[in-house]
Amino acid sequence: PRWSESERQARGAMSLGTHVGATQLDPEDEEELLLIVSGLGLIDASKGGTGYLVGSECSDCLRDMQRYLRRDDQHVLACHRALGAWRVLQTHLLPILRTCKNDSKLVFDVLKVVVKLTMKPEQLGVKMDDMLRERKSPDPVVGTQLTELQSYHREYTRAFAHDPATLRVLVNLLARPLATPEDDRTEEDGMTVELILALLVNLLHTWAPDAPPPAVGSTAAALGDVTTLRDLLVGLEAEHGLDLVVYMLQQIDESDSFRSWNLNLLELIYYILSSHAPSALYGPGTAVQAPGARPEP
Repeated sequence: PRWSESERQARGAMSLGTHVGATQLDPEDEEELLLIVSGLGLIDASKGGTGYLVGSECSDCLRDMQRYLRRDDQHVLACHRALGAWRVLQTHLLPILRTCKNDSKLVFDVLKVVVKLTMKPEQLGVKMDDMLRERKSPDPVVGTQLTELQSYHREYTRAFAHDPATLRVLVNLLARPLATPEDDRTEEDGMTVELILALLVNLLHTWAPDAPPPAVGSTAAALGDVTTLRDLLVGLEAEHGLDLVVYMLQQIDESDSFRSWNLNLLELIYYILSSHAPSALYGPGTAVQAPGARPEP
């Protein structure tokens, strides 16, 4: 949206407890992005902080946010890092998803932003990673920025893993079009399924069991990632999300639409299985258990 000067001043007072110049964005872009975020809505204090009041221009603000994310400099990713620092996903996007779960158009716009924000760090920051690998004396600032992106991805995954209500909404959004006969599904139904699968792939991203050990000083974070991943899998299982994934896999040979999601499903299953070492699942005397389940005595 195009803001008047009075709107800028009013909305600026509702910003995220920050000030222009706190990020590496151009000051004008930073101010505009803060206004866009404030236009999404705000937490409803009358409901103990659990409700959310969606702004009248929320849809326009989401589309503007998509525009900023698309044009973000891939060597710096200042917009992605600013939105991560401002906790926009946790404070605004997930509450909007829960509050407006029956508004298909708004949900679709929210999912597009969420999928972009939660992209796997090495995929999102591929240009930054290339800079570190190709230069003999890489800029330490780039490494710090990439680590920052990884920390935000970790926080995003944790936000979903510890939010059963949002997981329930995601599973319902996935189940709704799948329950519709294939010939009656709209193009938007198919794109919604694709977005949710992409989001699950982003969130379940993990290193393979045979990956090199974490760097010195990163062990605690790596162990925390394993715990968060298993919490997420347990949450999805509780909402029958993993059952839906298995159902989709069973339909691949029977349906062209399911076949079009084959690569996402394959990557999703890979990450689910990679959260366990094969010996832990099928070692001698080992009973097969759900992720996070306590061993039998």
